[in-house]
Amino acid sequence: MIKKLLADKEALHYVLSKGGINFLFRMVAMLFSFIVMWFMTNYYGGTVWGNYSLALTVMQIAAMFFALGLPNAFISFSGAFTSAEQSKGLLVKSIKLVLLSSIVPVLLFSMGAGFIASYIFEKEYMYNYILIIALGVPCMMVHEIMCYYFMAVKKFILYGLSIFILPNVFLITALLFLYYNNIGDYFTFYAYIGAYLVTLIIGLVYIFGKRAKIIYPDITKRDIFRKSFPMMMSGIFLLLLNWTDMLMLGRYVTSEMIGIYNTAFKIGYLSLFFVVSMNAVILPKVSELYHQKNTVEMKKVVHRSTQLVILLTLPLAFGLIFFRDMILGVFDDHAGVGGVTLTLITLGGLYNAMTGNVDQILNMTNNHKSVSVIFFSGFVVNVILNLFLIPAYGIEGAAIASLVTNIYVNTVFVIIIRKKLGFYTFI
Repeated sequence: MIKKLLADKEALHYVLSKGGINFLFRMVAMLFSFIVMWFMTNYYGGTVWGNYSLALTVMQIAAMFFALGLPNAFISFSGAFTSAEQSKGLLVKSIKLVLLSSIVPVLLFSMGAGFIASYIFEKEYMYNYILIIALGVPCMMVHEIMCYYFMAVKKFILYGLSIFILPNVFLITALLFLYYNNIGDYFTFYAYIGAYLVTLIIGLVYIFGKRAKIIYPDITKRDIFRKSFPMMMSGIFLLLLNWTDMLMLGRYVTSEMIGIYNTAFKIGYLSLFFVVSMNAVILPKVSELYHQKNTVEMKKVVHRSTQLVILLTLPLAFGLIFFRDMILGVFDDHAGVGGVTLTLITLGGLYNAMTGNVDQILNMTNNHKSVSVIFFSGFVVNVILNLFLIPAYGIEGAAIASLVTNIYVNTVFVIIIRKKLGFYTFI
C-alpha cells in the first residue's frame, strides 16, 4: 500500500497539498474543542457540560433536518460550474431556502420548549437551553452553507477559518468572559450560538462585499430538492447514527454520565480526524471528475486519499486506546469510568476511517439515494441495539451499539461503491 501511495505522485500531491491545509485547521480546531471541554468540565462542572452537550445534540439534528440537504447538494451542483460567480448565485438561492425552512424549528422550539424539557427529556432545567436552540438553528444552517460555498470554490483556507478556527476562538473568548463575570449555566450555550453568528456575519461580508458579481445558475428549486432531499435524509440518519446514543442516554442516565460519555465520544472520534478532514478535498474533486466522466482519475484520487488516511489513523487510534485512562483523566476526575466506552468508540471510528470517504463518494456520483437507504437501515439497527444495551450496560451499551452500527454501515458502503463505480476505496 505504501509503495502504491508513493508511486502515484500526481494524485498524492493533490491529496497532500489540499488535505494538508485541512489537516492543520482541523488539528487546531480539535485543540480548541478540547480546551472548551476541559474548561467547562473543570470550571462549570459535569452537569452544565452534560446539559450543554444534550442541547447541542438536539440543535445539530434540527439544523441537519431543516437544512434540507442543501450543503452537500451545493457541492454536487458546483462540480459542473465554470465560475465562482455561479456558485455565489447558488449560495443566494440556498440561503433563501433554508431561512424559509427555519421558520418551522424556530416555532417548534420556542413554543414547545416546556414540553420538550419536561416530557421528552424529563429535565425541566433544560427549558432555557431549548429556547436558545430556536435562535441557533437558522444561524447554524446558513453558516454551514456558507462554509460549503468556500469548499465548492476551493478556497480551503477560508473554509478552514470559517468552520474550524473563528467559531472556536469566539467561543473560548465568550466562555472566559462569562466565567470571570460569574455567569454560567445556559449562558454557555448562548456563547456557542454567538460565536457562530459572528463568524457567519464576517463570512457573508467577505463574499458579498465590494459589489460582488453574482450569476444565478439555471437550476430550479425542483432540481435542487430532487438532489438535496435524499442527501438531507442521509445527513439526518448519519447524525442520528452518531447522536442517537446521546439522546437515548438522556432518557436513561444522569447528566453527569451523559457528560462522561460525550467526553469519551469526542476523544474516541479523534480516530475519524483524518478521514473527515479529507472530505473537503474529496468532495469537490470527485464531483468535478464525475461530471467530466473521468472514472480512472477518480479511482486514483480515492485510493491515494484512503491509503493516506489509513496510515495516519492507525497510530492515532492505538494511542487513544493505550493511553485512554490518562487522557480521560485530564478532563474529569470521574471520567476514568469511560475507558471501555472510549475503546469501543475508537474502534468504530478506526473501521470507518479504513473504509474511506465512502458516503460522500456515493453522494458526489449521483448515488445519493443509496446513501440515504443505507444510513436509514443503520439508524434502525442503532436504535434497536441501544434499546436493549443502554438499560443493561449504560454508556458502555451505547458504545457497543455505535461500534456494531459503524461496521455494518461502512461495510455496505464499500460493497455498493464496488458495484456502482467498479473499485474498492482502499486497494
